[in-house]
This record gives sequence, structure tokens and C-alpha cells, in this order.
Amino acid sequence: MVNFFTRKLAFIALAFGFTAAATTGASATYSSADVVADAGSYSPVSIGSDIILDACGSSFAGYSICDLPSTNKFGIEWFILRRNTQYNYDEWLAQYTYHQGQVDPNLEKTINTGSGNVIDVPGTYFIGLHVISYHDWIQLPGGGYAKGGNSDWSWSGYFTVGEAGPVTPPSSVPEPLGALLLLPVFALIARRERRKQRQLAIA
Repeated sequence: MVNFFTRKLAFIALAFGFTAAATTGASATYSSADVVADAGSYSPVSIGSDIILDACGSSFAGYSICDLPSTNKFGIEWFILRRNTQYNYDEWLAQYTYHQGQVDPNLEKTINTGSGNVIDVPGTYFIGLHVISYHDWIQLPGGGYAKGGNSDWSWSGYFTVGEAGPVTPPSSVPEPLGALLLLPVFALIARRERRKQRQLAIA
């Protein structure tokens, strides 16, 4: 009878130990996490230049979204707005939406400016970013997992797209022409040397 109770207590203790270990392991490896969106900040550019939209400042569970092993459980949306200074409002120009396998190549997205593009005239612009995490376990770089299921918005500050800068021709002179320009200098040096030689001979 004593052996029976002893064995039963040992079994309960063992089961309790496994449960505690499993709970501890789960809390250390699995957790819930928030998305933090960051649309980036952009310097002024001239019309005709490219703008690289950069979402790598965005994070999930404290890690840059660009450093995650996979972005297949995320969605992103880029927005481009132009400031209408005459009527004092932001004009919606474009929206780019990507999910699952499309997210990774568009975390850094190149936007062309100039005629025929979304940003086609000089002005004041604004970039928006919406980052969505699916309600699922998402692997982290450290080997753990975090539960997704929320989203976040971010907007860049205003930046300007100015007129195209003037194209300046190369200032360097081609070598043959450069040599011709130096001929008078060489002739002047040679004349001075000859004059010095004559003065030394007379003395």
C-alpha cells in the first residue's frame, strides 16, 4: 500500500514537473508582439530622380521587419500623397498593396519621378505605410516565435521634389587640346632660359 502511494506521488510530481517545464519553455519561446510601422524620412530630390521607399525601420517583436526569417505572414501598403498648397489639403495619388510573398521585395521600393510617373511634377509630397501582421505565430531571428494579429500606420514628414537641375558639361579639357594650350608657356620658359645663358656667357 505504501509503495502504491509512493509511486502515485512520484507520478504526480513527475507530471507536475513536465507541465511546469512546458509552461516555462512556452513563455520563453512564444509571446505576443506588436507591429510598429515606420514609413521612413525622405530628403528633397530633383524631378527625374528616384525615391527609395524604406520600410526597414518598421519592427515586429523588437526586430526590424527586414531582419525576420520570413515576411509571408505580413502585409504592407504604401501610400503617396501630394500637398495641395492652394487649398491646404493632401491629395491622394497612389496606393501599393502587397501580401505574403510580395512583401519582401517591396520593403524597399523604388519610385521613379518625372513625366508619366505618379510623382510627375515638382511639389511637396508625403509617404504613408501600413504594416499588417496575420493572426499566426511568426518566427523571430533569435529562434523564438511571436503571435501576430495587429497592424500599425506611419507617415513620413513632408519632403519636396524640385525642378530638374541644369546639366553641366564636363570641365576637363581633352589631352591634345590641353597640350596645345601649354605651348606658349613652354616657349616663354625656353626664351627666358636662352636669355640667362647669353647673360652668363657675356659675363
